[in-house]
Amino acid sequence: MIRAKTAEISGEVVRLDALPDPADFRDRMYLPNLDEVPVERTLAAWQDVHIPVFHQGTEGSCTGFALMTAAHFLLRTRRVGPDPTVVSPRMFYEMAKRYDEWPGEDYEGSSARGAMKGWHKHGVCSADAWPYVEGATDRELTTSRALDALKRPLGAYFRVNQRDLVSLHSAITEAGVIFATAMIHEGWREPNADGYIAQAKPTIGGHAFVLVGYNADGFWVQNSWGAGWGLQGCALITYDDWLENAMDTWVARLGVPVNVHTAGGTAAAISPVVPNIQAQPLDNARRFLISIERDGTLQRTGTFATTEADVARIFNDDIPTLTRTWPRKRLLLYAHAGLTSEEKAVERAMEFGTAMAGQGVYPLVFLWRTDFWTVVAKILQEALDRRQYATDCFDHNDRFMLERLDTALEPLVRTLNGRMLWEESKSIGTLAMRNEEAAVRVVLKYLLKFLAENPDTELHMVAHSAGAVFFAPLVQMLTTPAGAKIEVPPLRGRSGLGHALKTCTLWAPALTLADFRRIYLPALERGDIGRFSLYTLSDRAERDDNCVGLYRKSFLYLVSNALEVDMRIPIIAPEGTPLLGMERHLLADPDMMALINQGKIEWVIAPNGFYEGSVDASGATSHDAFDRDQATFLSTLARIEGVT
Repeated sequence: MIRAKTAEISGEVVRLDALPDPADFRDRMYLPNLDEVPVERTLAAWQDVHIPVFHQGTEGSCTGFALMTAAHFLLRTRRVGPDPTVVSPRMFYEMAKRYDEWPGEDYEGSSARGAMKGWHKHGVCSADAWPYVEGATDRELTTSRALDALKRPLGAYFRVNQRDLVSLHSAITEAGVIFATAMIHEGWREPNADGYIAQAKPTIGGHAFVLVGYNADGFWVQNSWGAGWGLQGCALITYDDWLENAMDTWVARLGVPVNVHTAGGTAAAISPVVPNIQAQPLDNARRFLISIERDGTLQRTGTFATTEADVARIFNDDIPTLTRTWPRKRLLLYAHAGLTSEEKAVERAMEFGTAMAGQGVYPLVFLWRTDFWTVVAKILQEALDRRQYATDCFDHNDRFMLERLDTALEPLVRTLNGRMLWEESKSIGTLAMRNEEAAVRVVLKYLLKFLAENPDTELHMVAHSAGAVFFAPLVQMLTTPAGAKIEVPPLRGRSGLGHALKTCTLWAPALTLADFRRIYLPALERGDIGRFSLYTLSDRAERDDNCVGLYRKSFLYLVSNALEVDMRIPIIAPEGTPLLGMERHLLADPDMMALINQGKIEWVIAPNGFYEGSVDASGATSHDAFDRDQATFLSTLARIEGVT
């Protein structure tokens, strides 16, 4: 735990823990309007509103208490539907730590920007829903708290230039309150009889409070050190003091609470409130989602953070609640492709998870790597620029010329960090299994307990593209006989767990044939994978696909030819590294074709003409289309349900 600085105020120790906002050019800046600004905003006018004064105690949570004060003013002075609810400083503080720019949450304090982001993303719940108890370990944003928070959303919010007095006066006049942080000094210990803070040096730490008025000498502030400090909890900081020590200032207006009943509805699609507050993801996706950092640990910050408490809640509360009336308990482990942005991946996870749950299958969606498309696009563009190809000078329908262009790009993509970044992505699955604190191992702990308590539960797996690589270490440990030593990488020397997968379905897996033989095939041959289904594009569809419009074949062609161990070299090594997800490599491998012909691997080639609802149907026409193709979803579901 990284501790904040402390100071003794009125006989009590308080922590001075407000952190500065790092520079971020995405901040929207407040611009003064031309409304008349009064020559002063008196403290008496502020105190007439009767905004309660709180004491933050000894925990480092001044950002939570300061933002609570701002929220109380905005809620209680709202012209239509004023709200006297006491809101939760605990929620503000915990969400601030989740969204600030400092790594992890094992520290005291948070930034102003982090606090504003947290309010904007989630709203704020009542203090009754999430009480503030000093030193409490209850720091989980539960579903009930998240739903209550939606009643008090934040609308627009802007950063105010803390050194621009004109903007600050205008913002106070317009909004009534400013959320602020500054470095403070010994003068803050005891303001004088008039409530003025005497400027002093040196500073002793960072602190958060609100600006509530002004006069010719400085700004009136309301603090969170109790009503015994200053003038009933308020004091004046002089302009000289402010300009020397101010860190960050933010002004905001409340949003409108919105009820959205369907994630796919028009309101969800066009309302700025819904995606910002994440109403649907909080209530729906969180019960399905496991977010993982690139180092293999649980992602503890951000909109879709996952803590071990979240994992425990999923297995102890969410799964039992949702599956209570199901005739069969079926859990599905799902790994997405890792290609799209986090927002798009979560959107698809919501759709997939909700649809599966509606069919009696509870999905656990592993959000393990996002936006690899963007990485690929940058590398391909740099490679294209280096070759100085004028791609507009030849016919894009000329297959020969496009093939020559791809051949030129492949070695450059490999050398421009493409190979290194691909290996880094492939390693995340192993990192997520490396020790008891790693993300998938945390999930396994609760999964195994649930399976022991519910022995009739079926366990299924679906992975798309590189998701099959991510799941490989999990498959290896999960299906190796209990207590037996794993003899091959990536988990060589570890002990197996001895659990079977009833079905395993891979969509266009970016998995080498060598890794399939080493990891998946032994489980299949032992019967620890009951039904193995493989979906691939036809080779024609692979060649008609493209990578971000620059490489004129599918992503798997790029992986095979440029990113994997053995790259394609025309004439000398024309095939690159054989992949499980490519038709041409399967057809060229007699052993794989034998497994397919024996029915051990059920192979679906897309797109095909089977009717939607058939166990063999898939309408996917590109590598990234499998997870949004209705026919693929329905046929995968049929396989989980045991349809033949």
